[in-house]
Amino acid sequence: MTSPSGGGTRRRRPIAVPLILMLLAAGLGATAALGGLSAAPDDPPRRLGPGATVDQGRFLTTFVAARTVRRPDEDGLRDRRFLEVELEVVNRGDETTQVGRPGEGGHSFARGLLAMTPPIPSGDGPDVTVADGGVPSRQLHPDMAAAVVLRYEIPEGQPSPETVRYDVGAFERRERSAAAEDFWVLERDGRTQDAPAKVTAQVTLPVQRGEGT
Repeated sequence: MTSPSGGGTRRRRPIAVPLILMLLAAGLGATAALGGLSAAPDDPPRRLGPGATVDQGRFLTTFVAARTVRRPDEDGLRDRRFLEVELEVVNRGDETTQVGRPGEGGHSFARGLLAMTPPIPSGDGPDVTVADGGVPSRQLHPDMAAAVVLRYEIPEGQPSPETVRYDVGAFERRERSAAAEDFWVLERDGRTQDAPAKVTAQVTLPVQRGEGT
């Protein structure tokens, strides 16, 4: 008997890879090249204006206004120009804390004001006070709204700014041992203490011009 024509094993047809699988493979390759899914950038800081309230973790801060003023020096011989920034701050921690100054170490309130643009060089930084019943103070008591004023001296010959912008950070609570109290630290853009502080919000205030400023 003769074998059927075309005898022997049949040739396998090539299996076509669906287009969707090719696209998925290409997408995964691109993701790996860019550092993986975990490398997606964080949300940018919120951009806010006058009257905005920023949740800074330990503090709830409202950016009220900015203005330029003239005030006499200690001898009363000449007037000096200042930029005053008014805030309303609620200390939501359990203990009284100091207002401090921007750029200082520690866990004071003003450390959460990471940068101001344009910068105004004024020695050790602005004078930061709390109007506590009309008596200047440097303390923020728990669960009490306080009027905080940052006062920067504007150097002679330097024009007054039209606007100022603050980069604002936030504090997070860290646990100590059972025998020690919790503490607050600035949120960071990375996991190490050397990482820069995370900018939670950027608040821009128009500067109200006082007479002669």
